[in-house]
Amino acid sequence: MLLLIPFGLNPSFGTVNNFTTDKSLYHLGDSIKITGNVNYDSAIPSIIIQIITPSGSGLAHVDSVIPKNDGTFTKILHAGGPTWNENGKYIIKLSYAGNLEKSIDYEKLSSNSQSNPALPVVPEKKPTPLPVVPEKKPTPLPADDESDISFTENPKMRILGFPSFDKSPQYYIDRYNTEPQYQSWFDSQFPLYQIDDVVGYGATHIENFPSFDKSPQYYIDRYNTEPQYQSWFDSQFPGKTIYDILGFSTDIPDWIKTYAKNWATGEISDSEFISGLDFMLQNKIIVIPNVDYVHSAIDDVPSWFRNTSHWWSNDLISQQEFVNSLKFLIQKDIILIE
Repeated sequence: MLLLIPFGLNPSFGTVNNFTTDKSLYHLGDSIKITGNVNYDSAIPSIIIQIITPSGSGLAHVDSVIPKNDGTFTKILHAGGPTWNENGKYIIKLSYAGNLEKSIDYEKLSSNSQSNPALPVVPEKKPTPLPVVPEKKPTPLPADDESDISFTENPKMRILGFPSFDKSPQYYIDRYNTEPQYQSWFDSQFPLYQIDDVVGYGATHIENFPSFDKSPQYYIDRYNTEPQYQSWFDSQFPGKTIYDILGFSTDIPDWIKTYAKNWATGEISDSEFISGLDFMLQNKIIVIPNVDYVHSAIDDVPSWFRNTSHWWSNDLISQQEFVNSLKFLIQKDIILIE
């Protein structure tokens, strides 16, 4: 196992004391359980988790976990997917004021298995009829001056992976109403919100669209694979993306501020930050309007963008300004889309 603690760090304040994984070797579809403890600091809301590929050139995953007041934490991730395309040693790096790293081994398939029983059998997708489209009501035009738009927190984006794209709002609502422990957890994480506000969809001019019994992924897949459905959606919601209607907008979760701050202060390298940014853009954790993002490559990070990230992480500029800066880098090919 690899343990690294930055030289000169005060080990008694806001640091990762230790963490462990439930296994040392993982295969495609396995769950990775990370447990550990930090010296809790209320000024640092989240522990940033990065899983670095064996080549060191990219990230297999980036995530966050909120420690309890006693400093303990647990996070479950999943091994496998398009970013886990190498067998070998992956570095798990935790950042919480300081950094701590350990390694795990990953092989897509175990030596005694020809297939992965953990993966579900995906049934053949049956065509679903398009929803009945009622007469469209007039929609007011957006304001000409978009600079007046102020961003407020989007609770869907507070905790990475919650709500999940492959779970329907009704799934979460049922759990909230039938499982007291789950209700207690939700209320502790979202004290100012109702369950519908976090996991549900906003009302549209089309009745029961989106439907609470359909997952976000259901709608995303239909939009991306059915030209007729895409055409219908675009005609009903001009200027909006499928992510806007499902509630996953450009609002950026708070833990990414911590990630940006760690980069701005040198605790995360340029290559790690750009790899993390690439991961978050690809996985729609950050959504840039009107940019069809696939993959990026960048050799040199402009110093002004480091300053922009630092200012945003300290609330000196707005989230909109940070998003605009990021969009500028993509449009000017400073971040190259491949």
